Amino acid sequence: MSLLSKVLKIRRRESNHMTKSATQFVESGIKLNKEKKVKKDRRPLIISITSVTLFLLLWEIASRNAWINPLFISSPIEILQASVYMVQEASFWDNLKVSGYEFLAGFALAILVGIPIGVFSGWNKYFNAIVNPFISGLYVTPKVALLPVIVIAFGIGPASKIVIVFLMAFFPIVMSAQKAMVTLDQNLIKAARTFNASEFQIFKTIALPSTVPFLLNGIRLGIGQGLIAVVVGELFASTAGIGYQLTSNGQNLQTDRMFVGVLIITITGLILTFLLGLIEKRFSSWKPEHK
Repeated sequence: MSLLSKVLKIRRRESNHMTKSATQFVESGIKLNKEKKVKKDRRPLIISITSVTLFLLLWEIASRNAWINPLFISSPIEILQASVYMVQEASFWDNLKVSGYEFLAGFALAILVGIPIGVFSGWNKYFNAIVNPFISGLYVTPKVALLPVIVIAFGIGPASKIVIVFLMAFFPIVMSAQKAMVTLDQNLIKAARTFNASEFQIFKTIALPSTVPFLLNGIRLGIGQGLIAVVVGELFASTAGIGYQLTSNGQNLQTDRMFVGVLIITITGLILTFLLGLIEKRFSSWKPEHK
């Protein structure tokens, strides 16, 4: 082997060693940053859990020392005990199924109607001129004030609750879709038109993808409104459901059972909004940026 070959071989080994060392250094840095990020991300969660735990502890102490009237507000332990008994009752699951059906049917209807109307009214000014007076008028109308009319028209069964859920969840969805159309990146649209893209191509490839983050936000807001609508509708007039159960428990002064019903609605809303929040983060990069 010539001297030149030996030198090249030695340099190649040194180069490989340096590359390997640099790679290990970068990987260790990335790993360290990830560990720091995980530790940093856990702090808000720990604070939230601590605050909720302290609140429940103070609530229990206040109940045990009769600082609050147990006739109106049960203690956390009593609510937990009541929930254990209630989940063993067939009537509890029957009421839960009724409320779940009313919410899902009304909310699905709000999505199926709200998204197309919001998207097309935000895209086409003539269509917007047709539907906007009705959307604006119904939006400012208190939906609870329409409950007597809805019950008279659809009865006290699930249909009336489906309608009120639809009305409550519809507006966050349709308005989010309209906002998505208004905030489109006009530079992208102009660039597409310079390449002779048709309106349908622009709508399909630019407008629709840009609406996804806004629509998810509207759906997330609609979840809360829909859950409120289910309970309010069942409190007003119903023969079954969580709201009906709340009314029955309230009339019998069973506050622990009342709080179980409220807790179920709260947990359901938290789970749904959390899951949708994860999906929303996934599509947050699709939202147009304005500088």
